[in-house]
Amino acid sequence: MSGLVAGSGIVAIVLMAMLALPAKAAQPSFDCDGARSEVEKMICGDDALADLDLRLARDFAQALARASADQVPDLRASQRAWRTQMLKCARTGDPRGCVLEAYTRRIAEF
Repeated sequence: MSGLVAGSGIVAIVLMAMLALPAKAAQPSFDCDGARSEVEKMICGDDALADLDLRLARDFAQALARASADQVPDLRASQRAWRTQMLKCARTGDPRGCVLEAYTRRIAEF
């Protein structure tokens, strides 16, 4: 029985150590090592924004797949324009809120 108690103690120690480890942060659709803008860096450091970025990337890829060949250039242009506007969130009073709203609205468009 003492082996069972000792084993339980080891399991408890391992579980406590696992809880102490930082959770793996969400990764956006882009490489955070290349993040240059304030907004990109914010997205890389914020799990919720990184998750929204991944969702938007998936939704955009699906929209491209559904689009006809003549619609693709306009769809890509609209995404570039959206991104340009979203990056301007760094100059607002609430950059995170602005980015959150930008992603939410863009995802709703798809």
